[in-house]
Amino acid sequence: MTGRDTRDILGGVLLTMVGIFFALHARNYAFGEAARMGPGYFPTVLGWLLAVLGVAIAVPALRRPGEPMVVRWKSLALVLAAVLVFAFGLNRFGLVPTVSATVFIASLADDDLRWKGRLVLSIAVPVLMVAIFVQALSMNLALFAWQL
Repeated sequence: MTGRDTRDILGGVLLTMVGIFFALHARNYAFGEAARMGPGYFPTVLGWLLAVLGVAIAVPALRRPGEPMVVRWKSLALVLAAVLVFAFGLNRFGLVPTVSATVFIASLADDDLRWKGRLVLSIAVPVLMVAIFVQALSMNLALFAWQL
């Protein structure tokens, strides 16, 4: 172990930055009060809570020794690719094929997961999403491209 706990420092700083961003951006909406919350209430409160949580993670890590941080570029690229597939595929292909492809691509980032597990995840996650969002919550979602 050498140096400081850079993972927790970096994670805490990122959480703090994201929290502050959302809390400040939510100022564009009416805040309201606890009894009658406006559209800015929830993102403001959660943003500041996230920022405080980030500080609570980062500050103790400044004194704690840690392992050097290693970036796994392949995993990073695959997870980012999965996010892009979801972002650009949802309106073109529908929920089921897009989520299936997203889960499959993201699962490639895990070297311990075998192909059978990847296929099971790629089928199970869209099925669960349809069961939860379409069946249980009655959300109107385009499941396939021909429903768009």
